[in-house]
Amino acid sequence: MKRAWFVVGVLGVTLAAGLLLGSCSFLNGEGSSSTLSTRSTTTLGPTTTAEPTTTEQPTTTVQPTTTVSPTTVSSTSTTLVPATNYTRVPTKDKVVALTFDAAYDPAPLEDILTALEAAGAEATFFLTGEFVRDFPQWTERIVDAGYPIGNHSYSHPDFTTLSEKAMRNEIEKTAAALTKLGADDPKPLFRAPYGALNKKMLSVLGGEGYFSVYWTIDTLDWKPERTPAQIKAVVLDKLAPGAIILMHVGSKQTAQVLPELLSALGARGYRFANLREALPGAAD
Repeated sequence: MKRAWFVVGVLGVTLAAGLLLGSCSFLNGEGSSSTLSTRSTTTLGPTTTAEPTTTEQPTTTVQPTTTVSPTTVSSTSTTLVPATNYTRVPTKDKVVALTFDAAYDPAPLEDILTALEAAGAEATFFLTGEFVRDFPQWTERIVDAGYPIGNHSYSHPDFTTLSEKAMRNEIEKTAAALTKLGADDPKPLFRAPYGALNKKMLSVLGGEGYFSVYWTIDTLDWKPERTPAQIKAVVLDKLAPGAIILMHVGSKQTAQVLPELLSALGARGYRFANLREALPGAAD
C-alpha cells in the first residue's frame, strides 16, 4: 500500500514539472507563430464614400493630419516603406503650386493652357488613365507644353476600398498609358481620387515609388453652382507660402477666372512652381 502511494506521488511530481516546462516554452514563444497585419483601420485623411468613377469631384475639403515627413507603415511583404503625403510645398517663400485634375470633359483645357502660357505660369496636371485613353490629343497638348503630369489612377476609384492588387493595377496602367503617349514617367507624383487616403493605400503607393500629393486649398470648382468669383475668393483668402491649389480641367468656371486669378497672385508677389521641381525628391 505504501509502495502504491509512493508511485502516485512520483507520477504527480513528474506531471507538474512537465506542465511547468511547457508553460515556460510557450511564454518564451517557442513553437508559436505570429502574423503581421497589413490592414489598418486608421485613416490619414478623408475616408469618403466613393462617387461614380465618371467624375473626379472630391467629397471633402478636410485635409489629412499627416505632415510632409515620411510615415513608415507595413507593406504586404512586411518590408517597411515610407509613405509621404504632401499637403503643401515645404517652403516659407511666396510660392504657389497650381494643380489641375483631369478625369473627364477636356473642353475647358484650351482656355486653361492659354491662360497659363500668357502668364508664364507653371502648373502640374494629374491625369487618370481613362482621360489619357479617351483624350490622347489633349494629353499630348499638356505634354508638348512641358507641364509635369502626375498619376491620378486609371478609373478614379476610392483607393481605400480596393485590394492592394487592384491599387497597383490602377497605378501601373495609368503610368503605361502616359509613357505610351510620350509623357515622362509620372513617378513619384500621385493624387488619390477623392483625396481618400489610409495607411494601407499609402504603403502600396510607397512600394510603387510614389508619394501622395494632397492640397492646401480646394477651390470646389467641380460644383456646377460654384461661381468664378467664389473660386478666386477662396484662393486669395486662404493663400499662404507653399500652398497647393486644387482645380479641375473640366471646370468652365476655372477656365473663365484663371487669367484674373493668375494676375491677382502675381500682384501679391507669388511665383508659380510645378511640383516636380518644388517637392523634395520629385525630380530624382
